[in-house]
Amino acid sequence: MTAQTILDVFEPPEDRVAHSAVLVAMTGSRDFLEDALVRFTGLKAKQRAERGITNTYLLLDAQTSAARTRVFAPHELPGLHELQPRDVPHALLHAKLVLLAFARTRTGEPTNLRLAILTANFTYTSAKSQLELAWVVDIALDEQIPALERADIAASASFVDELIERRYHLPERDLGKKERPLTNRLDTLLKTCMDLEPDRTKSGFIHSLDESLYPQIRTQMKRLRTSASRNFLLCGSGFYEDPGKKAEKPTILAKLEDLGGFTAKVRRVVIAEPKMAGALAPWARADAVEGWEIFTPHDPLDAKRALHAKFIYTGWLREGVASNGCLYLGSGNLSRRGLLSAGSQAVREQPSTGHDGVNIECGIVIPVDERLKPEDLAERFFWRDGEPAEDFEGWEPRTDPDDEIHEQIVASPILLARLATANSLALEWRDDVAVEKFAIRLGDTWTEVTARQATVPLPEVGRLDVLHVRNAAETHEWIVPVIVIGRTCWVPPTFATYDDALAALLDFPIRPAEASDEDDGDEEPDDTDGNGNGSSAPDEDHAKSYALHAAADLLEQTAALQRSLEPNLLDDWLDHFERFFHASFPQKLIETWRAHRIDVFAHLAQPEFRPATLTSKQRERYTSILDGVAYTWGLR
Repeated sequence: MTAQTILDVFEPPEDRVAHSAVLVAMTGSRDFLEDALVRFTGLKAKQRAERGITNTYLLLDAQTSAARTRVFAPHELPGLHELQPRDVPHALLHAKLVLLAFARTRTGEPTNLRLAILTANFTYTSAKSQLELAWVVDIALDEQIPALERADIAASASFVDELIERRYHLPERDLGKKERPLTNRLDTLLKTCMDLEPDRTKSGFIHSLDESLYPQIRTQMKRLRTSASRNFLLCGSGFYEDPGKKAEKPTILAKLEDLGGFTAKVRRVVIAEPKMAGALAPWARADAVEGWEIFTPHDPLDAKRALHAKFIYTGWLREGVASNGCLYLGSGNLSRRGLLSAGSQAVREQPSTGHDGVNIECGIVIPVDERLKPEDLAERFFWRDGEPAEDFEGWEPRTDPDDEIHEQIVASPILLARLATANSLALEWRDDVAVEKFAIRLGDTWTEVTARQATVPLPEVGRLDVLHVRNAAETHEWIVPVIVIGRTCWVPPTFATYDDALAALLDFPIRPAEASDEDDGDEEPDDTDGNGNGSSAPDEDHAKSYALHAAADLLEQTAALQRSLEPNLLDDWLDHFERFFHASFPQKLIETWRAHRIDVFAHLAQPEFRPATLTSKQRERYTSILDGVAYTWGLR
């Protein structure tokens, strides 16, 4: 895989847009994740912030590092929320998968699903400098879905659901409500996927929350094996287990010999990076490699990328062509931690050495029915026959440096804040937070709060998108999202003039990233009065006259647009409509409308101005938006 092909995983199908996504990996970098979000949503960071919709959820390992002492702050990657980790016995989260939902419209229900099992982390190191593999399946919910694909997607969603339940914090649902504003799209995604589970078909998806991968791989390969025997084992890994005191066959290679179904005369090939060979290095130097051939990886692009993919292929090899194959592809390296450990084995005390620890892995075991010619094996599995490694003197017994154990990230005691009233914020706390004091900041002033304090007064602040939190000792500080009218970390566009605000309102459907200018400014012209007429000192009669003109113009143009919309765009329009009226019109114009009792929303509610084909549910929401904005503006 290349950087381009990894990002292709996030590209919506034709005529579909992003609905929701959950991303699981050990690590992720901001630059790669931002590019993935642009691919997935079609929107740049500023556009996503202006929508205030969270649709991407990130689960990374909870270890700290020099570059990572906390989860991503919500405004660092608009539209993405990284879940806060629980304080649980340590098990390295090494699993790598992407689960995505797509819809016909930005506010519509899922119509398509995609599952990708990766060997790569969400970084450009993985994307550009390493040889990686991915397995991807796409389904359309309105078509007949093969039972095996349903099973794989349902099983992966159940794994994610269980992983969150055990290892991450989620906000509680409001009493009497079915949705959680921050994670409602995540909840919809997982439920949609898990509802696909067939009655009897067994999934090829495997994970190590409770059981290590190796016995599952062995069982799955036995289940998939036909009457045909196999004489070929090809496996590769970015890292291998630590060497023991003796130069002997690595534990995992001995295990792989016992996968079953092999003929007496079997060819076994292992691919390794000389600099990360682990126990392979002393074993090879001792000239004890009986029954195995060791190869270095072949880069089909000749880009000198290092092998990071993890795979096990078994099949029948004849005259260089492989057939009747079965493949494991996943996150688990060919090491004791990768294939012989499970999350259930984790202990709270940190292990003294990396190989004593445990990993949480995932992968897929699938049949490979097609015939793979030598060039296919070279391209897909990075193996070029006839060129085995011969000189092992420079090989190093190093293993995965990421297996080192560090301190765990401390989760924020406050998971999010919501605008409860016009003058107060409601705080949602972790369910296990200790009783102590903390401090919060919205503007420039820190305010002391006590654990589980329900609300705090809302100070006068400009932006209401994130809340800063710190403990009393000031040793930890966090940044958490604020939810306003159901929108998360919302940074609505503001306009100095009525003309600019109206133009933005009527710019619908929202333009994709490639059609927008991230650096567009919203600076107020020097000669504006805030009403959009360019006069620096309007008198009261002029202001009233202009306000009446603006109200009439707004009614006419808004009605013309919304009455022309196709029914499938109305939900998106209501979402767009609500955002712009709540925050984007010039304050001076609003004050003039309020002073002269000009209620544009009473007129927009009339049949001749509202959309012509609203359903009863849409009409209810449309009316609620009008009433809410009129109240916020002080018109009623």
